[in-house]
This record gives sequence, structure tokens and C-alpha cells, in this order.
Amino acid sequence: MRSQAQELCDRFGYPTELSEILDEVVDLARSHLGNVQSIVLSPSTSTGDFLWKRTDSGTHLLSDVDGFIFVEGAPRDLSGFREALDSLTRGVGGPEFHLDLSISSANTIDRLPQTYQFVETGLAGFVLSGKSPLERFPRKFDPRASRQAFLLNLFKPLRHEFLLASQGGLAQAAARLILDIPTLAASERGECIAGHRGRARWFLDERPGILGTSPLITEAVEAAEAARQAPPGNLAVLRAIVYPAILEAASLLDGRGPLHENPGKETVMRLAAWLPPRSVRRVSGELRTALQRPTHPTADLRWLLNRKEALAGAALLGVFGHLARGAAGTPPNGIGLRLLEFSRRPSTHLDSTKGDERGFIRSVCEVYSEGLLELYPSLGDASQ
Repeated sequence: MRSQAQELCDRFGYPTELSEILDEVVDLARSHLGNVQSIVLSPSTSTGDFLWKRTDSGTHLLSDVDGFIFVEGAPRDLSGFREALDSLTRGVGGPEFHLDLSISSANTIDRLPQTYQFVETGLAGFVLSGKSPLERFPRKFDPRASRQAFLLNLFKPLRHEFLLASQGGLAQAAARLILDIPTLAASERGECIAGHRGRARWFLDERPGILGTSPLITEAVEAAEAARQAPPGNLAVLRAIVYPAILEAASLLDGRGPLHENPGKETVMRLAAWLPPRSVRRVSGELRTALQRPTHPTADLRWLLNRKEALAGAALLGVFGHLARGAAGTPPNGIGLRLLEFSRRPSTHLDSTKGDERGFIRSVCEVYSEGLLELYPSLGDASQ
């Protein structure tokens, strides 16, 4: 009898190596997590957009695999499951290949956040194991949550270029970030279009909203779509266009014109207005983080009151602006101030990089990673 993983890979022509890994994921979940009710894969894997290629050295898996595991009761051995996933994927694919599987109680399905990702998964997800929960996924989404996800993803090309020095990873991360623009365009119109390729084609055909009127953004989406067809894409083209295109998209998104070059309070407040309200659960989680890992009462209180994604987004857009202009030396001081506040780190963390652009941006990546773990401690279980 063919497994669900084999059915998925046959449907989209994915390699057998992926189906073998997904079959192993099902076995690992059952052995480590207890009573698994269902495992669901999200787009883009479920829509035929998973990237891979064959070379003389074998099959290289290039995309991440996103999804959800719903269990009855508390997971039995969560850390063991995470370690087993790391072992399963280590050395198998390219720099972007990993398994990003969120593990939740089955009781939470009817309370899933109203985000684009959950609506898209409900419409076009793939049930890898168990009973389908997809009809219980939300059918409405808040476009502010899409903007929030966009801000959090700004880190990815910087991470590959300056922290990992991964050229192939940079091209792939740049293309992936650019393809957030069609997602934003669809989200702003209240439409959910499943899959990166489907959204890119829709965007290029329809040129929707204010984002679709920009020749620079159109050129970037075309380059990103070409990279999805022949991964990892043209590094020179993607490297030159990702920073100015993303900066323009951010400036156009809310119709308020160009962002300030120095990511100060004005930019943070503007981005904070993009974000959805924090839930009681989110505020409780932030308070728990501050109590478990206190730094200084004033810094902790400021961190609790601030919209953290707005702080980090303002800082990274400042880096993007610096790179888009081709300026020499380190970017504006506001970047360091915003990120240090985001991660609750002392100012000395970035002082030693003054005048060293690559060293400064490398430190920005490190501080951002630390701040992201402060904000989402569960990410510590995954490879970042």
C-alpha cells in the first residue's frame, strides 16, 4: 500500500528521497510524540512548489517543508523528536532545506490564528497522516499578520550573505523573500492564492494594487519566479535587486510614502501600526520570557511594552536601505539601537564593529537571532 508521502511525491513529480524523509517523519512523530491525530503539510510543498534538483553528486532538496502536527494530550518526547528531525535532514539538502513542523494539541485546531498561512493551508494543505483537520482551519485572515510575517522574514538574505557566507543560500533566500511581495499584494486585497508560483503568476498578470504598479518590484518578482523555476537562480541579479525592491515594497505598502533612511522612532511607530494586536497568550509568553531571563528592569519593561517586530523590522529595513544605496562604512546608528532594544543586549555588543560594514551586519544577524529567540523561545528547538 502506497503511503501518503508517496502519493504526494507522485502527484508533483517530487523525488523519492523526499517521500522517504516524509515517511520517516510520520514514524518519528508516532514514536516520540504519542497519540498523533494528524500531520498536515502546508503550501508550498502541498502545491507542487517544493524545490529540488539532481546533480552528479545526487539529489539536492532545496526548500523547507512547513507543516503542523496535532497530538492528543501533551507531546511525550518533544526534544527527542526535534533531535531526530535534525539527524534526518542533516547533510541531505541545500542551505534552505529543513523541516519546520509546528506541534500543537488537537484541541487548538478550532482556535488557530486567522493568518494567511493557516487559511492557505486549509484550502490547499496535504494530509500526510491521520484524519484531515483542514475543514476546521480558518477561512478569514488579517492582512496585518501578513505584514508581520514579512517583517520577520527580512532577516533571511542577510543571514546567508553575511552570517553564513552562502552564495547559493543567498540567491534562494532573496528569491523567497521577494515572493513575499505577491503574498502581501493578495493579502491586502483579501484574496488567498495558494502556492508561491501561483501567486507570482497572478501578480505578474494582474499587477494588483499599489505594489503591482512598480517596475522595480515587477522586475524583482520576475527574477524570483525565474529562480524558482531554475534554483537557486541568478545570484548577481537577485543580489542587486532584493534590497531595493523590498525597501520599495515596504515604502509603498501602507500608502504613506518612503521610509526614513535612519530607522528611528518614526519608522518603528509606522511599522507598529501594521501589526495585529497582541493576544493575551502572546503577552503572557513575553512576560514569562522576561521573568525567566531577566536583564535589567528598565530594559525588560521597555521590551514588554514595545512591538518587537516593528523594532527589528525598522532596523533590518535600515540595513536594506544602506545596501541598496551602496554606501560605504557602517549603516546608521539607529539600526544598532533598535536591535539592541529588540534583543535586550548591552550596547557593547555592536561597538567593536564600528567602521566595518560586513562585521556590523554580521553582528546585526547575530543580535537579531538572539532577539528572535527571546520573542519566540520555541524556535530554540529548531535549527536557525
